Amino acid sequence: MVRLTGLLLISLGWQFSQAQSDWTLQRAIDHALQNNITIKQGQLTVANNKLNYIQSKEALLPSVSGFANHNFSFGRNINPVNNSYVQQNVQSSQFGISSQVVLFNGLQNTNNIKLNKLNSEVSAKDLEVISNTISLQIATQFLQILFNSETVKTYEMAITSTEKQLERANILFQAGNTNQSSVFEMQAKLASDKLNLVTAQNNHRLSLVSLANLLQVPFDETFKIESPQVGIPEEVILEGTASIYDKASKIMPEVELSILRYKASLMQQTISKGNYSPTLSLNANVSTLFSDNFKDVINPYTTIVPIGYVQTTNDVVLSQGFGYYGTKTRPFSNQVNDNLGKSIGFSLNVPIYSNGRTRTSVKQAELATEQQKLNMLKTQNELYTSVATALANYTGAKAKFNALTEALNSQKKNYEFNKVRFDAGALSSMDLVISQTNYETAEANLLQGKYDLVFRKVLLDFYRGKPLVLK
Repeated sequence: MVRLTGLLLISLGWQFSQAQSDWTLQRAIDHALQNNITIKQGQLTVANNKLNYIQSKEALLPSVSGFANHNFSFGRNINPVNNSYVQQNVQSSQFGISSQVVLFNGLQNTNNIKLNKLNSEVSAKDLEVISNTISLQIATQFLQILFNSETVKTYEMAITSTEKQLERANILFQAGNTNQSSVFEMQAKLASDKLNLVTAQNNHRLSLVSLANLLQVPFDETFKIESPQVGIPEEVILEGTASIYDKASKIMPEVELSILRYKASLMQQTISKGNYSPTLSLNANVSTLFSDNFKDVINPYTTIVPIGYVQTTNDVVLSQGFGYYGTKTRPFSNQVNDNLGKSIGFSLNVPIYSNGRTRTSVKQAELATEQQKLNMLKTQNELYTSVATALANYTGAKAKFNALTEALNSQKKNYEFNKVRFDAGALSSMDLVISQTNYETAEANLLQGKYDLVFRKVLLDFYRGKPLVLK
Protein backbone atom coordinates (compact mmCIF):
# COMPACT_ATOMS: atom_id res chain seq x y z
CA MET A 1 0.00 0.00 0.00
CA VAL A 2 2.84 2.38 0.90
CA ARG A 3 4.61 1.57 -2.38
CA LEU A 4 1.41 2.14 -4.38
CA THR A 5 0.88 5.49 -2.67
CA GLY A 6 4.45 6.46 -3.41
CA LEU A 7 4.11 5.56 -7.07
CA LEU A 8 0.86 7.52 -7.27
CA LEU A 9 2.49 10.59 -5.77
CA ILE A 10 5.42 10.30 -8.17
CA SER A 11 3.02 9.98 -11.11
CA LEU A 12 0.96 12.96 -10.01
CA GLY A 13 4.09 15.00 -9.43
CA TRP A 14 5.38 14.17 -12.90
CA GLN A 15 2.04 15.07 -14.49
CA PHE A 16 1.97 18.32 -12.52
CA SER A 17 5.46 19.23 -13.66
CA GLN A 18 4.49 18.40 -17.23
CA ALA A 19 1.39 20.58 -17.00
CA GLN A 20 3.37 23.44 -15.46
CA SER A 21 6.29 23.34 -17.89
CA ASP A 22 6.06 25.77 -20.77
CA TRP A 23 5.87 24.50 -24.31
CA THR A 24 8.94 25.13 -26.43
CA LEU A 25 8.63 25.21 -30.19
CA GLN A 26 10.57 21.96 -30.61
CA ARG A 27 8.60 20.19 -27.89
CA ALA A 28 5.34 21.34 -29.48
CA ILE A 29 6.41 20.09 -32.92
CA ASP A 30 7.57 16.73 -31.53
CA HIS A 31 4.33 16.31 -29.59
CA ALA A 32 2.20 17.13 -32.64
CA LEU A 33 4.10 14.71 -34.86
CA GLN A 34 3.37 11.94 -32.34
CA ASN A 35 -0.22 12.77 -31.39
CA ASN A 36 -1.88 14.75 -34.19
CA ILE A 37 -4.93 12.87 -35.54
CA THR A 38 -4.16 13.66 -39.18
CA ILE A 39 -0.64 12.30 -38.76
CA LYS A 40 -1.95 9.17 -37.05
CA GLN A 41 -4.31 8.64 -39.98
CA GLY A 42 -1.38 9.05 -42.36
CA GLN A 43 0.63 6.49 -40.37
CA LEU A 44 -2.22 4.01 -40.71
CA THR A 45 -2.25 4.57 -44.46
CA VAL A 46 1.51 3.92 -44.59
CA ALA A 47 1.10 0.70 -42.60
CA ASN A 48 -1.76 -0.46 -44.84
CA ASN A 49 0.21 0.17 -48.04
CA LYS A 50 3.17 -1.76 -46.62
CA LEU A 51 0.85 -4.70 -46.02
CA ASN A 52 -0.39 -4.45 -49.61
CA TYR A 53 3.23 -4.50 -50.80
CA ILE A 54 4.01 -7.62 -48.75
CA GLN A 55 0.82 -9.30 -49.96
CA SER A 56 1.63 -8.60 -53.61
CA LYS A 57 5.01 -10.35 -53.19
CA GLU A 58 3.36 -13.36 -51.58
CA ALA A 59 1.00 -13.55 -54.57
CA LEU A 60 3.94 -15.00 -56.56
CA LEU A 61 3.91 -18.09 -54.33
CA PRO A 62 1.60 -21.06 -54.96
CA SER A 63 -1.72 -21.04 -53.19
CA VAL A 64 -2.47 -24.15 -51.15
CA SER A 65 -5.85 -25.19 -49.75
CA GLY A 66 -7.19 -28.31 -48.11
CA PHE A 67 -10.69 -29.70 -47.90
CA ALA A 68 -12.55 -32.34 -45.94
CA ASN A 69 -16.17 -33.45 -46.01
CA HIS A 70 -18.25 -36.22 -44.48
CA ASN A 71 -21.48 -37.53 -46.05
CA PHE A 72 -24.23 -39.81 -44.79
CA SER A 73 -26.42 -41.11 -47.59
CA PHE A 74 -29.49 -43.34 -47.36
CA GLY A 75 -31.82 -44.71 -49.99
CA ARG A 76 -30.60 -45.12 -53.53
CA ASN A 77 -27.13 -43.59 -53.84
CA ILE A 78 -23.85 -44.05 -55.57
CA ASN A 79 -21.48 -46.38 -53.78
CA PRO A 80 -18.15 -44.49 -53.56
CA VAL A 81 -16.32 -47.82 -53.63
CA ASN A 82 -17.26 -48.76 -57.19
CA ASN A 83 -19.45 -45.85 -58.33
CA SER A 84 -22.47 -48.10 -58.73
CA TYR A 85 -25.99 -47.44 -57.48
CA VAL A 86 -26.89 -49.13 -54.24
CA GLN A 87 -29.96 -49.16 -52.04
CA GLN A 88 -28.36 -48.87 -48.64
CA ASN A 89 -26.98 -46.42 -46.13
CA VAL A 90 -23.49 -45.15 -46.95
CA GLN A 91 -21.12 -43.02 -44.91
CA SER A 92 -18.03 -41.56 -46.58
CA SER A 93 -15.37 -38.93 -45.95
CA GLN A 94 -13.17 -37.20 -48.49
CA PHE A 95 -9.91 -35.33 -47.86
CA GLY A 96 -7.63 -33.48 -50.18
CA ILE A 97 -5.07 -30.74 -50.79
CA SER A 98 -4.92 -28.61 -53.94
CA SER A 99 -2.41 -26.04 -55.08
CA GLN A 100 -2.25 -23.51 -57.88
CA VAL A 101 0.42 -21.13 -59.10
CA VAL A 102 0.18 -18.59 -61.89
CA LEU A 103 3.07 -19.04 -64.29
CA PHE A 104 2.26 -16.11 -66.55
CA ASN A 105 -0.45 -13.43 -66.65
CA GLY A 106 1.10 -10.62 -68.60
CA LEU A 107 3.55 -9.87 -65.74
CA GLN A 108 0.65 -8.39 -63.77
CA ASN A 109 1.79 -9.94 -60.48
CA THR A 110 5.32 -8.61 -60.90
CA ASN A 111 4.09 -5.18 -61.93
CA ASN A 112 1.61 -5.18 -59.04
CA ILE A 113 4.55 -5.60 -56.66
CA LYS A 114 6.20 -2.55 -58.21
CA LEU A 115 2.96 -0.58 -58.00
CA ASN A 116 2.41 -1.39 -54.32
CA LYS A 117 5.99 -0.48 -53.55
CA LEU A 118 5.42 2.89 -55.21
CA ASN A 119 2.15 3.33 -53.32
CA SER A 120 3.98 2.60 -50.07
CA GLU A 121 6.54 5.28 -50.93
CA VAL A 122 3.73 7.68 -51.90
CA SER A 123 1.98 7.30 -48.54
CA ALA A 124 5.27 7.77 -46.66
CA LYS A 125 6.05 10.91 -48.65
CA ASP A 126 2.49 12.17 -48.20
CA LEU A 127 2.92 11.73 -44.43
CA GLU A 128 6.08 13.81 -44.70
CA VAL A 129 4.11 16.57 -46.41
CA ILE A 130 1.51 16.49 -43.64
CA SER A 131 4.24 16.61 -40.99
CA ASN A 132 5.86 19.62 -42.63
CA THR A 133 2.53 21.41 -42.90
CA ILE A 134 1.70 20.85 -39.25
CA SER A 135 5.20 21.87 -38.14
CA LEU A 136 4.88 25.09 -40.11
CA GLN A 137 1.40 25.71 -38.67
CA ILE A 138 2.78 25.33 -35.14
CA ALA A 139 5.68 27.68 -35.83
CA THR A 140 3.25 30.23 -37.29
CA GLN A 141 0.96 29.88 -34.27
CA PHE A 142 3.95 30.35 -31.95
CA LEU A 143 4.74 33.62 -33.68
CA GLN A 144 1.11 34.69 -33.41
CA ILE A 145 1.15 33.99 -29.66
CA LEU A 146 4.38 35.95 -29.22
CA PHE A 147 2.97 38.83 -31.24
CA ASN A 148 -0.23 38.85 -29.18
CA SER A 149 1.78 38.67 -25.97
CA GLU A 150 3.87 41.69 -26.91
CA THR A 151 0.71 43.49 -28.00
CA VAL A 152 -0.68 42.96 -24.50
CA LYS A 153 2.50 44.42 -23.00
CA THR A 154 2.31 47.39 -25.36
CA TYR A 155 -1.24 48.24 -24.26
CA GLU A 156 -0.30 47.75 -20.61
CA MET A 157 2.47 50.30 -21.09
CA ALA A 158 0.03 52.60 -22.90
CA ILE A 159 -2.37 52.41 -19.96
CA THR A 160 0.45 53.28 -17.56
CA SER A 161 1.43 56.24 -19.73
CA THR A 162 -2.17 57.44 -20.05
CA GLU A 163 -2.74 57.13 -16.30
CA LYS A 164 0.27 59.40 -15.73
CA GLN A 165 -1.09 61.86 -18.27
CA LEU A 166 -4.49 61.76 -16.54
CA GLU A 167 -2.84 62.41 -13.22
CA ARG A 168 -0.94 65.33 -14.73
CA ALA A 169 -4.15 66.67 -16.34
CA ASN A 170 -5.90 66.60 -12.95
CA ILE A 171 -3.03 68.54 -11.38
CA LEU A 172 -3.13 71.15 -14.15
CA PHE A 173 -6.92 71.42 -13.85
CA GLN A 174 -6.73 71.89 -10.08
CA ALA A 175 -4.09 74.58 -10.65
CA GLY A 176 -6.32 76.29 -13.20
CA ASN A 177 -3.84 75.82 -16.05
CA THR A 178 -6.31 73.83 -18.17
CA ASN A 179 -10.02 73.15 -18.39
CA GLN A 180 -11.91 70.04 -17.30
CA SER A 181 -12.27 68.80 -20.86
CA SER A 182 -8.58 67.85 -20.75
CA VAL A 183 -9.37 65.54 -17.85
CA PHE A 184 -12.35 64.07 -19.70
CA GLU A 185 -10.28 63.48 -22.83
CA MET A 186 -7.60 61.68 -20.84
CA GLN A 187 -10.25 59.59 -19.11
CA ALA A 188 -11.70 58.66 -22.49
CA LYS A 189 -8.21 57.79 -23.74
CA LEU A 190 -7.65 55.59 -20.67
CA ALA A 191 -10.96 53.79 -21.25
CA SER A 192 -10.02 53.23 -24.89
CA ASP A 193 -6.61 51.84 -23.85
CA LYS A 194 -8.26 49.43 -21.39
CA LEU A 195 -10.63 48.22 -24.09
CA ASN A 196 -7.66 47.65 -26.39
CA LEU A 197 -5.95 45.69 -23.62
CA VAL A 198 -8.99 43.47 -23.11
CA THR A 199 -9.11 42.77 -26.86
CA ALA A 200 -5.38 42.01 -26.93
CA GLN A 201 -5.67 39.67 -23.94
CA ASN A 202 -8.55 37.82 -25.57
CA ASN A 203 -6.60 37.48 -28.82
CA HIS A 204 -3.66 36.12 -26.85
CA ARG A 205 -5.87 33.57 -25.13
CA LEU A 206 -7.49 32.52 -28.41
CA SER A 207 -4.07 32.01 -30.01
CA LEU A 208 -3.12 29.73 -27.10
CA VAL A 209 -6.36 27.79 -27.60
CA SER A 210 -5.53 27.37 -31.30
CA LEU A 211 -2.07 26.01 -30.44
CA ALA A 212 -3.53 23.60 -27.88
CA ASN A 213 -5.94 22.39 -30.56
CA LEU A 214 -3.06 21.80 -32.96
CA LEU A 215 -1.30 19.81 -30.25
CA GLN A 216 -4.46 17.83 -29.42
CA VAL A 217 -4.14 18.71 -25.71
CA PRO A 218 -6.80 20.19 -23.39
CA PHE A 219 -6.52 23.94 -22.80
CA ASP A 220 -6.51 25.47 -19.32
CA GLU A 221 -4.90 28.41 -17.57
CA THR A 222 -1.66 26.47 -17.04
CA PHE A 223 -1.09 26.14 -20.79
CA LYS A 224 1.80 28.42 -21.68
CA ILE A 225 4.62 28.62 -24.16
CA GLU A 226 8.23 29.48 -23.67
CA SER A 227 8.81 33.03 -24.91
CA PRO A 228 12.19 33.19 -26.63
CA GLN A 229 13.81 36.50 -27.42
CA VAL A 230 12.90 36.96 -31.05
CA GLY A 231 15.42 39.22 -32.76
CA ILE A 232 15.19 41.14 -35.99
CA PRO A 233 16.42 39.12 -39.00
CA GLU A 234 19.39 40.93 -40.45
CA GLU A 235 20.47 38.43 -43.10
CA VAL A 236 20.67 39.78 -46.61
CA ILE A 237 19.60 36.98 -48.96
CA LEU A 238 22.06 36.86 -51.83
CA GLU A 239 20.58 33.73 -53.40
CA GLY A 240 18.16 34.20 -56.26
CA THR A 241 14.82 32.50 -56.77
CA ALA A 242 16.28 29.83 -59.07
CA SER A 243 18.98 28.89 -56.57
CA ILE A 244 16.55 28.60 -53.64
CA TYR A 245 14.07 26.68 -55.80
CA ASP A 246 16.81 24.22 -56.77
CA LYS A 247 17.37 23.48 -53.07
CA ALA A 248 13.67 23.38 -52.28
CA SER A 249 12.88 20.98 -55.13
CA LYS A 250 15.35 18.50 -53.64
CA ILE A 251 14.11 18.68 -50.03
CA MET A 252 10.42 19.57 -50.26
CA PRO A 253 8.45 16.29 -50.24
CA GLU A 254 5.69 17.74 -52.44
CA VAL A 255 7.88 17.51 -55.55
CA GLU A 256 9.01 13.95 -54.94
CA LEU A 257 5.45 13.01 -54.01
CA SER A 258 4.15 14.22 -57.38
CA ILE A 259 6.91 12.28 -59.17
CA LEU A 260 6.09 9.08 -57.27
CA ARG A 261 2.40 9.44 -58.09
CA TYR A 262 3.28 9.88 -61.77
CA LYS A 263 5.43 6.72 -61.69
CA ALA A 264 2.59 4.84 -59.97
CA SER A 265 0.17 5.90 -62.70
CA LEU A 266 2.59 4.63 -65.35
CA MET A 267 2.79 1.28 -63.58
CA GLN A 268 -1.01 1.11 -63.31
CA GLN A 269 -1.18 1.71 -67.05
CA THR A 270 1.21 -1.22 -67.64
CA ILE A 271 -0.89 -3.47 -65.40
CA SER A 272 -4.04 -2.55 -67.32
CA LYS A 273 -2.40 -3.56 -70.60
CA GLY A 274 -1.48 -6.90 -69.01
CA ASN A 275 -5.17 -7.84 -69.10
CA TYR A 276 -4.75 -8.44 -72.85
CA SER A 277 -2.35 -11.34 -72.13
CA PRO A 278 -3.34 -14.97 -71.55
CA THR A 279 -3.04 -16.51 -68.10
CA LEU A 280 -1.15 -19.79 -67.68
CA SER A 281 -1.53 -21.64 -64.37
CA LEU A 282 -0.14 -24.88 -62.92
CA ASN A 283 -2.54 -26.97 -60.81
CA ALA A 284 -1.86 -29.94 -58.53
CA ASN A 285 -4.23 -32.02 -56.43
CA VAL A 286 -3.98 -34.87 -53.91
CA SER A 287 -7.13 -36.52 -52.52
CA THR A 288 -8.27 -39.68 -50.78
CA LEU A 289 -11.49 -41.36 -49.62
CA PHE A 290 -12.81 -43.26 -46.61
CA SER A 291 -16.15 -45.11 -46.63
CA ASP A 292 -17.88 -47.71 -44.49
CA ASN A 293 -18.64 -49.61 -47.75
CA PHE A 294 -15.01 -50.60 -48.12
CA LYS A 295 -15.09 -54.05 -46.49
CA ASP A 296 -12.47 -56.67 -45.68
CA VAL A 297 -13.43 -60.36 -45.14
CA ILE A 298 -12.85 -62.10 -41.83
CA ASN A 299 -10.94 -65.45 -41.82
CA PRO A 300 -11.24 -66.40 -45.49
CA TYR A 301 -11.02 -70.16 -46.40
CA THR A 302 -11.12 -72.32 -49.51
CA THR A 303 -13.66 -75.02 -50.27
CA ILE A 304 -14.74 -77.43 -53.07
CA VAL A 305 -18.08 -76.63 -54.60
CA PRO A 306 -20.00 -78.22 -57.52
CA ILE A 307 -20.37 -76.05 -60.54
CA GLY A 308 -22.20 -78.39 -62.96
CA TYR A 309 -22.45 -81.87 -64.63
CA VAL A 310 -20.77 -83.61 -67.52
CA GLN A 311 -23.41 -83.97 -70.18
CA THR A 312 -22.37 -87.39 -71.42
CA THR A 313 -21.57 -89.06 -68.11
CA ASN A 314 -23.61 -86.98 -65.76
CA ASP A 315 -20.58 -86.68 -63.46
CA VAL A 316 -20.43 -83.75 -61.04
CA VAL A 317 -17.95 -81.02 -61.94
CA LEU A 318 -16.19 -79.57 -58.87
CA SER A 319 -14.25 -76.29 -58.46
CA GLN A 320 -12.33 -74.56 -55.74
CA GLY A 321 -14.30 -71.79 -54.01
CA PHE A 322 -13.70 -69.23 -51.31
CA GLY A 323 -15.63 -68.39 -48.20
CA TYR A 324 -15.35 -66.20 -45.14
CA TYR A 325 -16.87 -65.82 -41.71
CA GLY A 326 -17.93 -62.17 -42.01
CA THR A 327 -16.80 -58.70 -43.09
CA LYS A 328 -15.48 -55.61 -41.38
CA THR A 329 -14.87 -52.04 -42.52
CA ARG A 330 -11.37 -51.57 -43.88
CA PRO A 331 -9.22 -49.50 -41.43
CA PHE A 332 -8.98 -45.76 -41.98
CA SER A 333 -5.22 -45.69 -42.59
CA ASN A 334 -5.48 -48.45 -45.15
CA GLN A 335 -8.27 -46.70 -47.01
CA VAL A 336 -6.36 -43.42 -47.05
CA ASN A 337 -3.37 -45.12 -48.68
CA ASP A 338 -5.41 -47.34 -51.02
CA ASN A 339 -7.67 -44.53 -52.27
CA LEU A 340 -4.95 -41.91 -52.67
CA GLY A 341 -5.26 -40.04 -55.97
CA LYS A 342 -2.93 -37.43 -57.48
CA SER A 343 -3.21 -35.07 -60.42
CA ILE A 344 -1.23 -32.28 -62.01
CA GLY A 345 -2.14 -30.10 -64.95
CA PHE A 346 -1.97 -26.79 -66.71
CA SER A 347 -4.76 -24.34 -67.46
CA LEU A 348 -4.66 -21.60 -70.05
CA ASN A 349 -7.14 -18.75 -70.14
CA VAL A 350 -7.00 -16.58 -73.27
CA PRO A 351 -9.04 -13.34 -73.22
CA ILE A 352 -10.85 -12.83 -76.49
CA TYR A 353 -13.56 -10.26 -75.81
CA SER A 354 -14.52 -8.73 -72.47
CA ASN A 355 -17.22 -6.29 -73.60
CA GLY A 356 -14.61 -3.56 -73.99
CA ARG A 357 -13.71 -3.48 -70.28
CA THR A 358 -10.00 -4.07 -70.84
CA ARG A 359 -9.76 -1.43 -73.55
CA THR A 360 -11.64 1.05 -71.39
CA SER A 361 -9.43 0.40 -68.35
CA VAL A 362 -6.31 0.97 -70.47
CA LYS A 363 -7.68 4.26 -71.80
CA GLN A 364 -8.63 5.38 -68.30
CA ALA A 365 -5.14 4.50 -67.05
CA GLU A 366 -3.62 6.58 -69.84
CA LEU A 367 -5.81 9.55 -68.89
CA ALA A 368 -4.85 9.14 -65.22
CA THR A 369 -1.18 9.10 -66.21
CA GLU A 370 -1.58 12.31 -68.18
CA GLN A 371 -3.40 13.87 -65.21
CA GLN A 372 -0.57 12.93 -62.84
CA LYS A 373 1.96 14.35 -65.29
CA LEU A 374 0.12 17.67 -65.27
CA ASN A 375 -0.10 17.52 -61.46
CA MET A 376 3.65 16.99 -61.31
CA LEU A 377 4.30 20.05 -63.48
CA LYS A 378 1.74 22.03 -61.48
CA THR A 379 3.47 21.14 -58.20
CA GLN A 380 6.82 22.25 -59.55
CA ASN A 381 5.34 25.53 -60.80
CA GLU A 382 3.58 26.15 -57.49
CA LEU A 383 6.77 25.52 -55.54
CA TYR A 384 8.70 27.92 -57.77
CA THR A 385 5.97 30.54 -57.29
CA SER A 386 5.99 29.97 -53.52
CA VAL A 387 9.76 30.39 -53.35
CA ALA A 388 9.65 33.55 -55.46
CA THR A 389 6.82 34.93 -53.32
CA ALA A 390 8.61 34.07 -50.08
CA LEU A 391 11.79 35.79 -51.26
CA ALA A 392 9.90 38.88 -52.41
CA ASN A 393 7.87 38.99 -49.19
CA TYR A 394 11.00 38.79 -47.05
CA THR A 395 12.67 41.59 -49.01
CA GLY A 396 9.51 43.69 -48.80
CA ALA A 397 8.98 42.93 -45.10
CA LYS A 398 12.56 43.97 -44.35
CA ALA A 399 12.13 47.29 -46.17
CA LYS A 400 8.75 47.81 -44.49
CA PHE A 401 10.23 47.18 -41.05
CA ASN A 402 12.95 49.75 -41.64
CA ALA A 403 10.33 52.29 -42.72
CA LEU A 404 8.16 51.50 -39.68
CA THR A 405 11.18 51.93 -37.41
CA GLU A 406 11.78 55.41 -38.79
CA ALA A 407 8.08 56.23 -38.43
CA LEU A 408 8.10 55.10 -34.80
CA ASN A 409 11.17 57.19 -34.00
CA SER A 410 9.51 60.24 -35.51
CA GLN A 411 6.22 59.65 -33.66
CA LYS A 412 8.10 59.06 -30.40
CA LYS A 413 9.99 62.36 -30.71
CA ASN A 414 6.77 64.15 -31.59
CA TYR A 415 4.94 62.62 -28.62
CA GLU A 416 7.71 63.42 -26.14
CA PHE A 417 7.89 67.01 -27.44
CA ASN A 418 4.11 67.38 -27.14
CA LYS A 419 4.18 66.06 -23.57
CA VAL A 420 6.55 68.84 -22.62
CA ARG A 421 4.31 71.41 -24.32
CA PHE A 422 1.21 69.97 -22.57
CA ASP A 423 2.90 70.09 -19.20
CA ALA A 424 3.75 73.73 -19.93
CA GLY A 425 0.15 74.47 -20.87
CA ALA A 426 1.09 75.24 -24.48
CA LEU A 427 -0.77 72.27 -26.02
CA SER A 428 -4.35 71.13 -25.70
CA SER A 429 -5.18 67.71 -24.33
CA MET A 430 -6.82 66.80 -27.65
CA ASP A 431 -3.57 67.37 -29.52
CA LEU A 432 -1.69 65.37 -26.91
CA VAL A 433 -4.13 62.47 -27.22
CA ILE A 434 -3.77 62.53 -31.01
CA SER A 435 0.01 62.58 -30.64
CA GLN A 436 -0.06 59.69 -28.15
CA THR A 437 -2.47 57.68 -30.32
CA ASN A 438 -0.20 58.15 -33.35
CA TYR A 439 2.78 57.00 -31.31
CA GLU A 440 0.94 53.90 -30.04
CA THR A 441 -0.25 53.12 -33.55
CA ALA A 442 3.33 53.38 -34.80
CA GLU A 443 4.41 50.99 -32.02
CA ALA A 444 1.69 48.50 -32.96
CA ASN A 445 2.60 48.76 -36.65
CA LEU A 446 6.26 48.17 -35.90
CA LEU A 447 5.44 45.18 -33.71
CA GLN A 448 3.31 43.70 -36.46
CA GLY A 449 6.03 44.47 -39.00
CA LYS A 450 8.60 42.74 -36.78
CA TYR A 451 6.70 39.48 -36.56
CA ASP A 452 5.74 39.63 -40.22
CA LEU A 453 9.45 39.91 -41.02
CA VAL A 454 10.29 37.02 -38.67
CA PHE A 455 7.60 34.84 -40.24
CA ARG A 456 8.82 35.66 -43.76
CA LYS A 457 12.34 34.70 -42.70
CA VAL A 458 11.18 31.43 -41.10
CA LEU A 459 9.24 30.50 -44.24
CA LEU A 460 12.15 31.36 -46.52
CA ASP A 461 14.54 29.34 -44.36
CA PHE A 462 12.06 26.48 -44.52
CA TYR A 463 12.40 26.41 -48.31
CA ARG A 464 16.18 26.62 -47.91
CA GLY A 465 16.20 23.44 -45.83
CA LYS A 466 16.88 25.06 -42.46
CA PRO A 467 15.19 23.85 -39.25
CA LEU A 468 12.17 25.66 -37.84
CA VAL A 469 13.61 27.81 -35.04
CA LEU A 470 12.70 31.18 -33.58
CA LYS A 471 15.69 33.39 -32.92
